[in-house]
Amino acid sequence: MSDDRASDAARSGALLVHESAREVLVVTGADRASWLNGVVTCDVTKVRPGEAAFGLLLSKLGKLQTDFYALAAEKELLLACAPGTAEHALGELERMLVMEDAELGRPGSELSCLALHGPRAAELARAVSDRPGVVQGAVDRTGLGGAVLLVPAPELEAVVAALTHGGAVLASDDDWLRLRIERQVGVFGLDYGPQDNPHEAAVERRAISWNKGCYLGQEVVFMQDARGKVKRRLALVALDGPVPAAGTPVAVSEGDTIGEVTSAAASTLLGRTVALARLKTPHFEPGAEVRVGGVSAVVRGEPV
Repeated sequence: MSDDRASDAARSGALLVHESAREVLVVTGADRASWLNGVVTCDVTKVRPGEAAFGLLLSKLGKLQTDFYALAAEKELLLACAPGTAEHALGELERMLVMEDAELGRPGSELSCLALHGPRAAELARAVSDRPGVVQGAVDRTGLGGAVLLVPAPELEAVVAALTHGGAVLASDDDWLRLRIERQVGVFGLDYGPQDNPHEAAVERRAISWNKGCYLGQEVVFMQDARGKVKRRLALVALDGPVPAAGTPVAVSEGDTIGEVTSAAASTLLGRTVALARLKTPHFEPGAEVRVGGVSAVVRGEPV
């Protein structure tokens, strides 16, 4: 597939991305939504069939323990957790269950996570919602439109075929890497992780409901937002040079290291290399001039 075709699909149709490394947890019981809503950052009470949410499970100190997609089936909530975090998340959630009518566990059968990005994403996801065992919901992580699906293993091939037949373009790993960097979408374990709070990971406006009640770590998050200052932040930078490897140092002109690259790709849409980088304050501000591996770069204020 050409780079242009994938980019066009995400911006005018739908780009289909396998997120098969996500692991799924299941929450059942009459109190499942009200209890979970008091623990995680997104508003779970608004998650119903056809609508999903992207949220975080934080520590009491406001640090990220996982990110997840929350979806709803008729009698259960499903959490598609970041790769490698489901077991820890399960333990933390179980610890916070006291008297509520809610139970946690794993799905009875293997579920694969598919994400659609683009203005036709929700439409195409709805079109396969009648397939056996498929759970889907609209959720937009890129600002281009989006949806997520959990698909039983026996249905996966047929669902992917139906989505591509309907017009979705199947993304390669490089396609998704390029799009998510252009749209400033980090990945847990690569661009941010347990050492970060939501503001440092640049997900505070994508994964937190600011109009709901309490959740684990809320006080720390609200204090951080009120202060408006962070020591470091994930930022999007653009440069005219080769694609830097993860870990490439980012410096100011004087040579002091102020961060490092976490992900990078060549953007055909921008005609430049783009990268996500963890940068110290104040160097993550839009328009800041930095050097990535010795190459001049600028911090972008808006996604590509």
